[in-house]
Amino acid sequence: MFGYDIDPSDIRPRDIVKAEEQLDRFQALLAAREEQLTEIVGTGEGDSGHVRATVASDGRVIEVTLDPRAVKGGSEALSEQILLAVHRAQQNAQRQADGLLHETLQEALPGTSIDLTAIYRQARSLLD
Repeated sequence: MFGYDIDPSDIRPRDIVKAEEQLDRFQALLAAREEQLTEIVGTGEGDSGHVRATVASDGRVIEVTLDPRAVKGGSEALSEQILLAVHRAQQNAQRQADGLLHETLQEALPGTSIDLTAIYRQARSLLD
């Protein structure tokens, strides 16, 4: 799983114990960082800079701020700028959450190369 080829006949009891210890350490670190995760706030703005959005770590919109000049382009342009600002804020929050997860994995599994993109891809394929 996640790029590791494991031959079941080559697994020793100490390998299982080590994997369990790493899992326990990761779960403890993740629980400790859960509050940090909920405190993540993402920000983004539209191309014009007249629309700004703030979202929570789960992507929920907290605030949208409009500069008075934002409405000068008409309602369609305004709605596009709002959607863009929200999307960028959600991306910003996701990057922060990914960074926190990556730090947690590195701390739980020191000396291991972690590729979150590959992990996400594998997880998505399991869910499909």
